[in-house]
Amino acid sequence: MAVVASICFPSLKRFRYENPLFSIRLYGCTSHSKLTTFAKVRYQILKKVYRFLKKRVHLGGSTFTLVRMVKCVVIDDEKNSRDFLVNLIGQYCPDISVIGTASGGVEGLQTVAELKPDAVFLDIRMSDMDGFTVMQRLPEPRPMVIFVTAYQKYALRAIKASAIDYLLKPVNIGELQDTSRKLKQLHELRFSNPHFRNEYNDALKLVMQSASESQPLRIALPHHNGYRFERMNQIVRLESDSNYTTVFLESGEKVMVSKPMKHFEDFLDESMFIRIHNSHIINMKFLKSYNRDKGVAELEGQKEIPISKRRLAVFMEAMKKTFYKP
Repeated sequence: MAVVASICFPSLKRFRYENPLFSIRLYGCTSHSKLTTFAKVRYQILKKVYRFLKKRVHLGGSTFTLVRMVKCVVIDDEKNSRDFLVNLIGQYCPDISVIGTASGGVEGLQTVAELKPDAVFLDIRMSDMDGFTVMQRLPEPRPMVIFVTAYQKYALRAIKASAIDYLLKPVNIGELQDTSRKLKQLHELRFSNPHFRNEYNDALKLVMQSASESQPLRIALPHHNGYRFERMNQIVRLESDSNYTTVFLESGEKVMVSKPMKHFEDFLDESMFIRIHNSHIINMKFLKSYNRDKGVAELEGQKEIPISKRRLAVFMEAMKKTFYKP
């Protein structure tokens, strides 16, 4: 099959049209905040090509694929970091189109208001305005937020507890690609789930609330068509199965999340949540009894949870701190 056209254009979408004789592939990719006159003309040509192909998609043996590109803006006051991230996205994230950049929080807010991106890669520590303040002031409709930071301890617990993603500097290609896949899924979810925007705005509020606290009080648990928000102190225990974790709630409900146990262990309050086994984290608030002979912990309304020998000392120390012993 001969590829007779491969066109780059600054648009929301990319698509591919193929039949047994020829193929036309159109991809959106630009890193300019202002579209040139040439780009605008090219875009008008593209729209005509798109309409022509759409009418002829019924041709025998043809396939037609339409994919929504994720438009994003990169906000970072360090030019080298900003350019480095833009280049990585251009090379390794075909579903993301960088439509603009900004050298600080104030300029970033103006750029977002003007270009209305789907997502923002946002530095946390900037000279004129920190990333959390920028996020609070983002105009509606609010874009998806990916924090980019060199500070591992700087409110990352709040970010991990939310539906927001983050990248550590220097940005790793594999982690960036993971983020790209998540952005694509969330972007598609926006179109398939009419309530998603409200849920995502709730997730942003969760970050802003938790960032000012020493420990996040609520957590966003992703599920197949959005998020549910639960209080930390209502989580009874967590049980892992490879890269999935089941969260058991005080109400008796169970929520399966496609995250490994390590993800939760990094931000849960260690004074309340104790990992007693490679596959189990328990909330000491719900501990009902400890059986030394069996080597198990019993939680309220739950089955007996095994305690590994390697973690027994940590569990015993947590019991001393949690419960009064007459």
